[in-house]
Amino acid sequence: MISIFAKHTYTLDTENNDGVYLQRVSSRVRGEEIAEYLGAKFNPVSGYEDDVCIRVKSCGLKHIRDGDYVDALDDNWLVGWLKDRPKVKVIAMSQAHYELLKKELTNDLVLIPHHHVNFERVVRDREKINTCGYVGVNSPRDRSINHKIRRELKKIDMYFVPLFNFITRQDIIDYYKTIDIQVIGYFDYLDTPFRHPAKVINAMSFGIPTVAYPIMGYKDIEDYYIKVNNMEEMINEVEKLKDKDYYNQWSNKIIKEAEKYHISEIAKKYKQL
Repeated sequence: MISIFAKHTYTLDTENNDGVYLQRVSSRVRGEEIAEYLGAKFNPVSGYEDDVCIRVKSCGLKHIRDGDYVDALDDNWLVGWLKDRPKVKVIAMSQAHYELLKKELTNDLVLIPHHHVNFERVVRDREKINTCGYVGVNSPRDRSINHKIRRELKKIDMYFVPLFNFITRQDIIDYYKTIDIQVIGYFDYLDTPFRHPAKVINAMSFGIPTVAYPIMGYKDIEDYYIKVNNMEEMINEVEKLKDKDYYNQWSNKIIKEAEKYHISEIAKKYKQL
């Protein structure tokens, strides 16, 4: 039996009243959703002593037994602690993450990517190609970047409608059904292996191409998104995707690749533990 431990998700109202945001999304994705799919225990208080135990984004190692798994995710401060606990096993979330941890740690290490949100394999069925977006946060810096993206896309008659406030998995599914191209316009963010490709893989599962700056965390999907280095290149690539034949070539390619990240496939990796 598998037991998964993770802090519960919760919603948060922002001070400037720009939406309600789900906090600890990784706890839901890597904890609740996987536990429910596997029929595993989630945050048991007893009866897990003989189980394979996975701690998602643990806040410390004192309560973790040798032989348990830590799903490290983007908590880079865990690396230093894990060096002192070589018998604790570690789960990496992407190829770049795995390669970094392999260099830094002597712990047993396994790679388990994020599963995508599209359990039901919903297919994008929109007739027009006129709307771009992405799922993200609504910080002042993000708003500034998104304003520039919206302004530039408008010049080629494309809308830009990002999603910031979401709570359920269905919220994200419903959103992806309304857009045609995912645009991630961050060209100057610090690039580290602790960033992962889940956002791109989610869009892939609906057949939605992503145009984005290449980062280390996207190594797993190297040939399955459109790489751009600046805003001008981004607008040019979006313009190309307005051609339906070209769009469908990308859509058919990525939706097949996304099947590797369906929860039914990712669950097999947990069962192997």
